[in-house]
Amino acid sequence: MRKNTEAYLGFALMWKEERYLLLAEEILKKEFADFKIQSEPFKPPFSKYYHKEMGSPLYKKFVITELIIDKSEIVKVKKMAMDIEDKYRIEGNRTVNIDPFYIDKEQLVVSTSKYRGNRIYMGDGVFVELELFYHHGSFQPFIWTYVDYKEHIPFFNIVRKQL
Repeated sequence: MRKNTEAYLGFALMWKEERYLLLAEEILKKEFADFKIQSEPFKPPFSKYYHKEMGSPLYKKFVITELIIDKSEIVKVKKMAMDIEDKYRIEGNRTVNIDPFYIDKEQLVVSTSKYRGNRIYMGDGVFVELELFYHHGSFQPFIWTYVDYKEHIPFFNIVRKQL
């Protein structure tokens, strides 16, 4: 990375049926870049919000691509991710959930289309939320940080070392 406006692009991927995950991953790799590192799949905590739409059990993983983006591009990436989600909907329900984020040596920032008081509007229906910041030798969470990001701080610390 050359500037503090650049970061590696990553995705939080959630799915029920692996075939839809694989289809989405194929598009993500084609549109952006191959995956540099990824977490092991896990059952996301507190995922009942998605059960009605996507079914259960659900699985999730974090992937970091080889692509360095300008942080302002996260809006465009989120819109493309939403298009991919829409492409694989069945009867209006998502089969895969794709949340783009960027990570650099100091922060991990997630994009979303949902408003909450601590999120910053970036335009075109996209908000961002600072999930983790690097301090005292490790990424640190905030009170609003999602549990799955908190539980994967060791993974994100490994990612940071590889940046």
